Amino acid sequence: MADVEIHSFRFKTQRGKTFFFDIKQNRNGKFVKITESIPQGGSYHRTFITVPEESLKEFAGALGQVEEFLKGDKE
Repeated sequence: MADVEIHSFRFKTQRGKTFFFDIKQNRNGKFVKITESIPQGGSYHRTFITVPEESLKEFAGALGQVEEFLKGDKE
């Protein structure tokens, strides 16, 4: 089974990067593919990571910790 897209959304940063959040499914289950697209001249440089559905809560928690750290609320 090839990757099947279930849902997708994106946002663009003030600096011009675009982030895509694609919810997909394949024979291994559901996952989120997060793509960072950076304009470079007339093309785009793209990098991505995938997070399996069963790890999404932990991933979101880690992002929350990063946000708190950047705010200066170190634990």
